[in-house]
Amino acid sequence: MSRGSTGRGSGSRPRVRRTAAAVAAALTLLGLTAAPAVADTAATAPHLQSRYVTMPDGVRLAVDVYLPTGTKPGTKLPTVLVTERYWRARVLAGQPGGTSGEAEAWNAKGYAYVAADLRGTGASFGTMASELGAAEIADSGPLGDWIAAQPWSNSRIGTTGVSYGGDTAMLATALANHHITAAAPISYDFDPYEDLVRPGGLLIGPRLAPYALLLRILDQAGGTTCETSAETRQLCAQVGLTGLTPRPVDGPDGPALLAAARAEHANNANLVDMAHQGVHRDYRNGPQSWTVGSVGEQTDAVEDSGVPVLTRAGWLDAGTANGVLSQFAGLSNSQDDWIGPWNHGAGWLADPFKPARPLTRAEHEQNDQRVVDFFDRYVRDGARPDGKRQVHYYTFNEDVWRTTTRWPVPGTRTRPFELGAGNTLTAGRTAGAPAGSDPLHLDPTAGTGPLDRWNTNLSGSQVSYPDRAAVDAKLLSYTTAPLTEPTRVTGNGKVTLDVTGLAGSANGALHVYLEDVTPDGRATYLTEGQLALAERAVADSDDNPDWRRLRTPRSYAAEDAEPFPQGRAQRVVIDLQPVSVLFEPGERIRLTVAAANPDSFELLPADGRADYRIGYGGERGSVLELPVVRGQLP
Repeated sequence: MSRGSTGRGSGSRPRVRRTAAAVAAALTLLGLTAAPAVADTAATAPHLQSRYVTMPDGVRLAVDVYLPTGTKPGTKLPTVLVTERYWRARVLAGQPGGTSGEAEAWNAKGYAYVAADLRGTGASFGTMASELGAAEIADSGPLGDWIAAQPWSNSRIGTTGVSYGGDTAMLATALANHHITAAAPISYDFDPYEDLVRPGGLLIGPRLAPYALLLRILDQAGGTTCETSAETRQLCAQVGLTGLTPRPVDGPDGPALLAAARAEHANNANLVDMAHQGVHRDYRNGPQSWTVGSVGEQTDAVEDSGVPVLTRAGWLDAGTANGVLSQFAGLSNSQDDWIGPWNHGAGWLADPFKPARPLTRAEHEQNDQRVVDFFDRYVRDGARPDGKRQVHYYTFNEDVWRTTTRWPVPGTRTRPFELGAGNTLTAGRTAGAPAGSDPLHLDPTAGTGPLDRWNTNLSGSQVSYPDRAAVDAKLLSYTTAPLTEPTRVTGNGKVTLDVTGLAGSANGALHVYLEDVTPDGRATYLTEGQLALAERAVADSDDNPDWRRLRTPRSYAAEDAEPFPQGRAQRVVIDLQPVSVLFEPGERIRLTVAAANPDSFELLPADGRADYRIGYGGERGSVLELPVVRGQLP
């Protein structure tokens, strides 16, 4: 049976197929119009049509519909739906637009491809009241109904997209639209607050400035265009926007309608403004909210939908890997999850033990084919979800892919490494170790470089960390003796520090880095964690939702924030971003502690002056905890 007429998995309520009359009636109520039936003698359908589709509140969305060349009347096609923030198609002003390579690829596989500008963007009408807001997310429902009513549709839709488009694709699964039968969000942000904009409660301020300007150009906010200044000209050249506009809809009125639609975008809410104002996760200002765009806050609805999900993320792509594992922990939906050595969008190899390079054509095709196979099953053929859930993950320094149906992976044990005198890091617990402490000074020059994990999510750039030995010398590092056996770390580690705040620390922050040190002294970045110290409160584990099960219970709520006390030791728990890496015999494990990362995060305090003492030994000694996979290697 097709997914349009059945439940979405074991235990789901059966869903009844809509009759043609019922669909027509529903579309009328929504303010949409079903396309008229095509006579048997009609010519083949157009390959590309650009048109408006009206939402229930009257807002018109610009939509491109690509059908395989030669589509004949009566053909029923599965559909791929993409909803875009950064324009569904870019064309030279006044020139007819070409086709989309992505659309052509899906057409070649026998799919209709529908790309829509989100309301308030591109050629769509409306004003965006909030980035990733409720209205923008909800529009995928009526779009799904409109697609299903078309004469070429088999009534099944797969949502997909990269980055922002991946966010909206995944959030669409919470809409209870029975035409959406699969989702493939790529490099998406499961929880925008924790996984991208404010990890650990810290704003990625330096990375947001060019993004803020890009949004202003796209929306023509304040009249900003590519030609406004030398800065806008440079940015447009970098992102390939120079001389381009959104594609108008078809017809002689298309350009005028485009101008009218874009005039409504000038007052769009800006994510960057919310990022600065929304210090805490429970921030709300009218329609603006961190939780509305969080899949974590929609888990009940996503589970009720039963929509199967395939997703792909990179270990070094902001917090997207953390999001994939949160999705795996928090959602019972059938899943096929991939975490690999990729930058944002999986255009570059991002393995800290190898030079960055663009993915080969074969590697791209392999990634793309996984999505096609997934959609063939659930969108073309209408298979029911089988409940299978698996994570495929790549291990750094080993070049090995593995697949697991459980996370943490079987055989994982938490191994503690104690910080000690002489900047040592020792495996195990040492009873009665002498207590002491080391000074930590905020160094506003010791960052992670221009091509780190927090840059790629906003730019799509490669991820490349230089040898960190010189930076580590400016900071506070603790290093093990050379390892005597291979040690594979896979999962979410954490660092618990005994911290005494000194001058300037009341509104401070800490950053920690996990590194591999080779016998010749090269320090290779592996992962990191950070925390605004005002957000240090740890909640009751019973209050931690399933999607946060792999993270320290923490609310990031305004009522739980408080200044860091000075002169009194505090226990501070910092989660590490997940990673999978093999430490070879002879290599050493290093933990480096910093009070700032000026390349990617706001300085706390703002004047860049703060001091701490990091304690070790005694009853409250600081410790690094790593998820070590025991058993035979590899």
